[in-house]
Amino acid sequence: MSTLLRSAALVLCAGVSCAQATEKATQWEFNIGAMYEIENVEGQGEDKDGLYEPSVWFNATWDAWTISLAMYQEGPVDYSSMTRGTYFDRPEFELRYRFIGTDDFTLGLTGGFRNYGYHFKDEHGAKDGSANMQRYKIQPDWDIKLTDDWRFGGWFAMYQFANDLEKTGYADSRVETETGFTWTLNETFAAKVNYYLERGFNMDGSRNNGEFSTQEIRAYLPISLGQTTLTPYTRLGLDRWSNWDWQDDPEREGHDFNRLGMLYAYDFNNGLSMTLEYAYEWENHDEGESDRFHYAGGWRKLRVLTDVTRGSQPLVLAQGGGQQKMRINKHFLRSGTTGNSPEEKVAALFTQFAGGNIKATRRGG
Repeated sequence: MSTLLRSAALVLCAGVSCAQATEKATQWEFNIGAMYEIENVEGQGEDKDGLYEPSVWFNATWDAWTISLAMYQEGPVDYSSMTRGTYFDRPEFELRYRFIGTDDFTLGLTGGFRNYGYHFKDEHGAKDGSANMQRYKIQPDWDIKLTDDWRFGGWFAMYQFANDLEKTGYADSRVETETGFTWTLNETFAAKVNYYLERGFNMDGSRNNGEFSTQEIRAYLPISLGQTTLTPYTRLGLDRWSNWDWQDDPEREGHDFNRLGMLYAYDFNNGLSMTLEYAYEWENHDEGESDRFHYAGGWRKLRVLTDVTRGSQPLVLAQGGGQQKMRINKHFLRSGTTGNSPEEKVAALFTQFAGGNIKATRRGG
């Protein structure tokens, strides 16, 4: 976790430096967060097996532009011996532009790049090769006000995968979308019902890598109670199948996945927020045994607003239940110990402020 925090601090430094270099910008909004997720299948308690998924992310918004960076890691872990199996590192970069941004209509477009660095291990835990795969993304998003109580919104992503697909088993193309309606009853209660689709396929007819399809209805019931928001939700499977050798075996394997979950979010009203999630999923397969799946996770986010063009304007960082301030200005970045770069100075300060232990857990979709 200390490595993740150091990485997050360096990302924050890059955002501060970039903001100072842009004299015309009057205000930047920074968000930085860390997340930890675990996934476990019932019946694995004796072996203490599961998935280990830490991540950190950062984004900076100025006017209609948003730059996002993230680092995610996933792989199985044996908690009894604290050893890991095959895993991958997943750094990601995204750039979004908001073409229209009013209360009645919002339209944006995101382009992104993600790299998968696989580290394979054999059954004995020894290194067994590696793979390096890339994913390119383009994604429009929208939000439309229908009435004072009803809105229609969503996103549609198109992906292209390249390199080492034979090793990773991925199809070369994929589309993913989630879109639906939100009904706001009052300041406390709302309801959202979305249609979700994810479909992996091959544009190159010579490929025999895995194809799949997932269709779900996703329903959310956010309940706002002051600084606390509770969101019970469900995912109801409509159609799900996979075919990893679709050219040699055209018959698809069917699946039936359904999930119940709960999100708990708390806003400390000082820039810091925290979210916890738990979900239970039952998975039935045409071939093989059915699974009962537990997902838990959590993340903590820090939001910073700063006027970087005014040399004495402080950058406020919040930690814990209280608020602490540090003054990061042009004088500070020029002063200090000889040989320390501005990035090193900000990183040292941020690491001190973000040194809290993140104990929450969550699983990604």
